Amino acid sequence: MLLYKAWIETRIRFLAGLATTLIVCSYYLYAHSSLVAMWTHMLQDPKGPHFGWMRLAISDYNFYLWHYLYDNYLQQIWCLFAALFAFGGLIREKQDGTSLFSLGLPVSRRRWLYTRLLVALLEGCALAVFSVLVIAIGSAVIHQTYSLSQVLAHTALMVGIGFFAAALGNVFYTLFPSNYVSLILILAVISAPYLLIQTYVQHMRSIGRSTWLSYVDFGYAMAGPWHLTWSTVPWITILVMTVMTAILLRTAAVYGDHIDY
Repeated sequence: MLLYKAWIETRIRFLAGLATTLIVCSYYLYAHSSLVAMWTHMLQDPKGPHFGWMRLAISDYNFYLWHYLYDNYLQQIWCLFAALFAFGGLIREKQDGTSLFSLGLPVSRRRWLYTRLLVALLEGCALAVFSVLVIAIGSAVIHQTYSLSQVLAHTALMVGIGFFAAALGNVFYTLFPSNYVSLILILAVISAPYLLIQTYVQHMRSIGRSTWLSYVDFGYAMAGPWHLTWSTVPWITILVMTVMTAILLRTAAVYGDHIDY
């Protein structure tokens, strides 16, 4: 019943996540042929903008999927909704004045918390699986072949590391029990790796230098290299993000035990 209660609370957000995922994935599958034609024309023009990834995106459909979905829009959408799935619970019931009923049940506060996070994880997994189905059906419609193993591997990497966003969203909502404040904070923190850390790490890689920030570049780790193998999986970053996720969950649990509902 706790799982069902958490599902009822988040089902609108989940349906919104499904709709957004469908729109984004469908658009880039539909736009593949027109984008390839545009890039081909741009490369033929000596004065046109030439990016290093264009030729590979034209010739390799798997790279195209990775570049636009797993390394960009799908990943960002998934992170946002994973964080939103973690909002709510006893904190929201406190605001609504119904928390005393839930606290009166023979269930600990931590069980309420972990049940809600389990539902957030399951909804995140469902969202990721749905994106795989959209890619499979859409690719068949546009007559493109792709590596299912690569798509599944990138999906697993996105979900596994991306659960950090759900833990972060839960902590922010616990500390700042307001949908708007928590959403602004989660957007600011999630945007930092994409706008600052990832840009800096990419610059350091381009000049052949390493930096410790690469271990917390969870945006890059969620995407991984475009062709995943056992040796190219960012294992160290996975370990670092797993530890950080555990710390966030522990923080939310300890703080939640001391809240006066």
